[in-house]
Amino acid sequence: MAHYGQLPILLLSELAAGHTDSTDCRIAAYLLAHLDDAAEITVEGVAAACAVSNGSVSRFCRNIGLDGFAELRELVHKEGRAFTVYGGGLDVSAQSAVFAGCVEESLRLATKTLDYTALDRLVDDLCSARRIAVFGLLKSGTAAMNLQGDLAILGLPAVTKLTFHEQVTYLREAQRGDLLLLFSYTGLYLQYDLPPRVLNGTSGAKLWLVTSRPEAAALYPSISVLSFDSKRDFASNPYQMQLIASLIAQRCAVRKGRGAHG
Repeated sequence: MAHYGQLPILLLSELAAGHTDSTDCRIAAYLLAHLDDAAEITVEGVAAACAVSNGSVSRFCRNIGLDGFAELRELVHKEGRAFTVYGGGLDVSAQSAVFAGCVEESLRLATKTLDYTALDRLVDDLCSARRIAVFGLLKSGTAAMNLQGDLAILGLPAVTKLTFHEQVTYLREAQRGDLLLLFSYTGLYLQYDLPPRVLNGTSGAKLWLVTSRPEAAALYPSISVLSFDSKRDFASNPYQMQLIASLIAQRCAVRKGRGAHG
């Protein structure tokens, strides 16, 4: 399976959070529709198609976390997409059973390989944090939002943001006592333009990464990692991330003595 690349994640996040008729949403929608037409992606072409100025296109690139239009063009040329079909030759009931079986297998793998020592350390940090922020993009973002809802019920209010631009703005202002929890299935989040003071630990905030690629944080010793094994296929994401988000909430509930026993 080829996972979403960086550019579609940033564009889809902008569409999910922005106003439909905003300049940035119009540009994001155009780019998503033309990712296969790399030759047509020019500043002038995008500006004309979206009825905006060249400067608006350049600002859009910076707003979604890129250095400029040149980086956007580079990502367009790198982009590759694929969609995995399970049991495509079967009837709908049999296909559903095949896919559900693959999802169940991925959940068992995550449960078996999750770093439970790290999980308990994360729960300790969540329960003692001054402020909590939980971030992710696209499928990982849904896990972040679900955890935010569960933490609120447990008396641990957390902030989450939909767009990468909003998330980076929050990370840039992080301070000592903050707990920053990033959900990134492939660890790609660390390849974005994140504030150095957060990555190197000089902000004083505690940064955690939930990922199927523990090696993604090898260059950043200040990052704490909650990792698990995955086939990294279509049936694993976002289901493994959703499971782990729920397990984090479950452990927080036990720690705080909250919730009814099921």
